[in-house]
Amino acid sequence: MKKRLAHLSLLAFAPLLALPSCKSSSDTGSGGPATPAPPPAICKPHADLPQTAYFQEVTAAVGVTDVIGIRISSADLDGDGLPDLVFHGTGQARDDLTKGTLLRRVFMNKGGTFVDTTKESGLLDSRDGAGTGRLGHMAVFADVDNDGDIDLYEGVYSDGTAVAAAKTDRSEIFLNDGHGHFTMAPRSGPSARMLPFAAASFADMDRDGAIDLFATTWYSGNEGAGNYLYKGDGTGAFIDLSKSSGLLRPATDGGVASMMSGQNRKPAYGATTCDLDNDGDPDIIVSSYGRAYNELWRNDGATFKEIGYGTTFAADDDLKYADNEFYRCYCSMTAGACDPSVPKPVISCDNTAWTPGMDDQAPRLGGNNFSSACADLDNDGDMDVIHAGIKHWHIGESADTTQILKNSLESGKLGFSRLPNGPDTLQRNHTISGWNEGDIVVGAFDFDNDGRKDIYIGSSDYPETYGSLFHQKPDGGFENVEDKSGAKHYHAVAYTSVDIDGDGDLDLVVATSGARCAGDAHCPATPTAKVYKNVVGDTRNSIRIRLHGAGLGASNAAGVGARVSVTAGGVTQVQEVSGGYGTFGVQHDTILTFGLGDACAVDKLEVKWPNAQGTVQTFDAVQANYLVDIAEDTQSTSDAPGAPGKGLTYVVPPAVTR
Repeated sequence: MKKRLAHLSLLAFAPLLALPSCKSSSDTGSGGPATPAPPPAICKPHADLPQTAYFQEVTAAVGVTDVIGIRISSADLDGDGLPDLVFHGTGQARDDLTKGTLLRRVFMNKGGTFVDTTKESGLLDSRDGAGTGRLGHMAVFADVDNDGDIDLYEGVYSDGTAVAAAKTDRSEIFLNDGHGHFTMAPRSGPSARMLPFAAASFADMDRDGAIDLFATTWYSGNEGAGNYLYKGDGTGAFIDLSKSSGLLRPATDGGVASMMSGQNRKPAYGATTCDLDNDGDPDIIVSSYGRAYNELWRNDGATFKEIGYGTTFAADDDLKYADNEFYRCYCSMTAGACDPSVPKPVISCDNTAWTPGMDDQAPRLGGNNFSSACADLDNDGDMDVIHAGIKHWHIGESADTTQILKNSLESGKLGFSRLPNGPDTLQRNHTISGWNEGDIVVGAFDFDNDGRKDIYIGSSDYPETYGSLFHQKPDGGFENVEDKSGAKHYHAVAYTSVDIDGDGDLDLVVATSGARCAGDAHCPATPTAKVYKNVVGDTRNSIRIRLHGAGLGASNAAGVGARVSVTAGGVTQVQEVSGGYGTFGVQHDTILTFGLGDACAVDKLEVKWPNAQGTVQTFDAVQANYLVDIAEDTQSTSDAPGAPGKGLTYVVPPAVTR
């Protein structure tokens, strides 16, 4: 059994020994399916969480050095079973290779140590030629051409006012050669014109086996530039179905009437896709900014219907605004406009930022949302949602805060209830009077492998904002453990949770924001990214699952959108394979990691594939503590009880000395 990291100087990880193809190990090639002998059992004894830190910072030891990118995405770019990292910066200028200024970085994982392959990656190429640098602000991943490797969409956040050298740059699809080198696909879909894309998510919207892309935008004039849906054909080409799908609303003047009806194009920072109503196809969440309503688009087949307007999904139900300092400024500067009991403002009223008849209406009393994450937090079989957004002390309690929304799905009908923040949910104590919650990113993962999902919130840009880790307790409540996590990261603007060394637990990679650091002694001199090694998760059992879809006519090759259920120790957990979500490309590995606690085997493993047929594959008695490859079987819907099942292959973990 592998031991936990004892000394950073001994940090050396071996690559996976052998990688299976999509062909099942139970296919003999002549006699039909046969049951292979199971691998040796690996069982880890129970271990309580220690009083010491759960994570150790190992940035230099694993080779991630001098990275100032503020956005992180992860995916296995070369198929070796280990996650690689892609970082993006900000700004409207291209990379400058002559000065060594690289605004995007690629790090390939070589047995747990990362190697900078940015210059060889192809991501520095533009339409003008190789190595010229280009605009690029985010990345999400999927296998868009179904050739067995992970490709990427690189989004450009620009309204066309970029520096002259970058004005030809667009959002692009990059095709992978299987080794982490990318080539731009011919222009189509999102690359047709320049838009301020702030978020994107891959999903197979029509379940035809070709991955599609949803992307949303920031302001263009007085409203957002709109929501966009691009249908893939399985080769890397995309066509624009934004209008016919109903997702792209007609442009308006951004005025009160369109806002009140909910028909305006929301300025948005986040895009998320997941199956919220358990009908087998992906729905869409748009995380809206400007205290506007979040959007929830139900997938009805060829079209989408927005069903969030006016519900607690769109915004909380606190509509009181008398504690809004901008409102108080308006009252103090406008005689007779307000009730005399409204308190005097405590801020300078140089900018009132308050328009009666607009700012006092429900569609403008929501949140400044950046990311929404889907996760089955309570193990009841449906996806709950966590909204994350920025909240300022001077705006008052009507502004939405980061919050858990419990999905109470009943007979296919969605209903969400917001869990009030308190000692058992997402409570954080403000340490300064002029506080700001700068929540940018959020996600759920089981860091201690106890079978319950925990929550990570990246909070950034303001004094006393950190990355916060919330541990889920056996009773289903959450405890804020940021102070003892070992990963209390200041100005945590982006993160990914991935198993960097293949040991069965999820580590953290966190980026730092250097914004609003003037006079802030806590800000680092250089806002570099850091890697935090999980030192508690591998004391408990887990299983890692990698899917291989059959492609066109079945499921997309990376299995994005597949729903995997794991039953062990009397508990059933559910996860979906994600093609990115949230703001500026929050992406974790497409390999799913399930914590199993004391259970040394999976009693039942079920894959609901994202295809039109609704194929379900079921496997019984699956060994824990292995990476398991599952290939889509389009001929059957389940396997015999007690057998590993056709299409399942174990990947034997390496012997690692630490």
